[in-house]
Amino acid sequence: MSIWHSRTRALLAALLACASIGSAVADERPAGVLRLDAATLSATVDDRRVGPTPIRLPLHWDVAWPGRSGTAELTLTFDEPADAAQERDPYALFVPRLGNAYEIELNDVLLVSAGSLHEHGDRWSAKHPVAIGFPARLLMPHNVLRVRIRADAGYRAGLSVAMVGPASVVLPIARRSEWLRVVMPQATSVFSLLVAGFCALLWWQQRDALYAWAGLGEALWAVTVADTVLETSPLPWPYWGITLLLLRAAWSWALYCIAQQVHGTRPALERRTMAAVQASTPLVILAILAVGSTWPLKVWYAATFLLWSWVIVALSIRLWRDPSSERAMIVVAIVGVYVASLRDAIAGRWDASLYDESAWAKYVAVLVGAALMWIVSRRFLQARAEAARLSASLAQRIEEKERELRSSFARLGEVERSRAVLAERERILRDMHDGVGAHLATAVRQLEGGRAEPGEVLQTLRDSMEHLKLSIDALGLPRGDVNALLASLRYRLQPRIESAGLRLEWDVDALPRWEQATDDGMRHLQYLVLEAISNALQHARASVLRVRASHDGGATCIELEDDGRGLPAGADARAPRSLVARARAAGASVAVSDARPGTRVRVVLPAAGDLRPATA
Repeated sequence: MSIWHSRTRALLAALLACASIGSAVADERPAGVLRLDAATLSATVDDRRVGPTPIRLPLHWDVAWPGRSGTAELTLTFDEPADAAQERDPYALFVPRLGNAYEIELNDVLLVSAGSLHEHGDRWSAKHPVAIGFPARLLMPHNVLRVRIRADAGYRAGLSVAMVGPASVVLPIARRSEWLRVVMPQATSVFSLLVAGFCALLWWQQRDALYAWAGLGEALWAVTVADTVLETSPLPWPYWGITLLLLRAAWSWALYCIAQQVHGTRPALERRTMAAVQASTPLVILAILAVGSTWPLKVWYAATFLLWSWVIVALSIRLWRDPSSERAMIVVAIVGVYVASLRDAIAGRWDASLYDESAWAKYVAVLVGAALMWIVSRRFLQARAEAARLSASLAQRIEEKERELRSSFARLGEVERSRAVLAERERILRDMHDGVGAHLATAVRQLEGGRAEPGEVLQTLRDSMEHLKLSIDALGLPRGDVNALLASLRYRLQPRIESAGLRLEWDVDALPRWEQATDDGMRHLQYLVLEAISNALQHARASVLRVRASHDGGATCIELEDDGRGLPAGADARAPRSLVARARAAGASVAVSDARPGTRVRVVLPAAGDLRPATA
């Protein structure tokens, strides 16, 4: 047998169990308990006197005088139980249903009253069973129990069969009835609210129409079930009755939409007919108020049940042709609600003998909530499994893309390293061309001209060698390390300076790292200082060359000063273009001034954010 067949049997068993509870409690009458089912009725119906008339209980006002309001007094007589005089324990009176407002007297002693007997439309509705304990001494050989009620049209007024007996026997029966009539509906209402909240949260996350209709339907049903246990209604009658009728119509449409979400879109004619019947509820209410009778409501009930009969048959055929557990759950739940609602409509409007029995729909409708919870949970688990599968697939694709990216980055790294090596080679070749190559070309022209002195040619070749050595030193020069740059120049040029007859005075502080430096910038700074020293050697005719370097206010200052002949008289104290070009390329500034005696070249390496011009 398939899974959905077994679930269907379980739901039907639960339905039958719920339906049997009411009859079991109603038929319970232990020994020693009197069952009072005969009464004399005196009533006033729309200002018309009725009776006194002997009747058999229960009295169902809406069946006896449909669409009418009034008051009634029912007199029930019974003889004192044989052992009542010897009993010390209290006695109790149990009335499963009465209302709307009521007073109960035993032998002219008022036992209990609730609501107003004369104010029609009072909010008191008497939904709970009535159990009253009283001392045994109130009983007489012949007892008179009077029950006065106020009856509002359409509000299920009347009086059920009463029980009188020892409190130890009657009150447990009353408590079981209270549990059935009050506690269980409260539990079902809370359950419906929980289902509604759960479905609403899922709809908020996933925007699935099934969750929206399920949440709405269960919320509406929770309100209508809660009404069955409210002793005082939120609104006066008949306004509260109108509200409940509208809520039930909305719930019926929500249940139809739930069936559509599970079984698939229904035919257009069926949808329009169901929508028209449920939307006609306000017109039915107006018709009831206009004619002063409940027959428009009975017609509406008949149309609703006929339409739902058609829907159930159509859904069952669809289930037979394309079975699934979800469709089976919904069909069984709808059938249960249909049967229970049909029985409740008959009990409430046509059959007076069922007056004191509790409504079945408020219990059986739990099947709808249970079916929805099962369907929603199943779909949620399926969605979760699908999300996990998609997440795993996405993780696998991400991992594959990461491997591709790592491979691409590795290839790009190789390309970048190749480009860096190529760029370094180009820089070395450019330095050799601009420095060593230029000096060698000069030496060739000097030798070819035949007019240069050997010393001049030798000096040109020495300059070429110095440029070559400095280019090699620049390969391992740390970026931004000005101390290392100056130390390299001193190491390479001090022998040449001293051989030229100059005394080198070296005054260099420990300099911080030049953060703005680049590889090209360090190379241009190196050649800038080299050119300044070469100019002093070749043109200054000095005896001392001072090199000073210091750090002040974030900037690094390098000064080269000789004691030679200085700048010519009237000459412009501007740095040579070659020095300015080198300084601009390095990101520094250079200035040439008269030291008197001698010439001073000042190179400033700016601090971070300090934009200084290349010339001063």
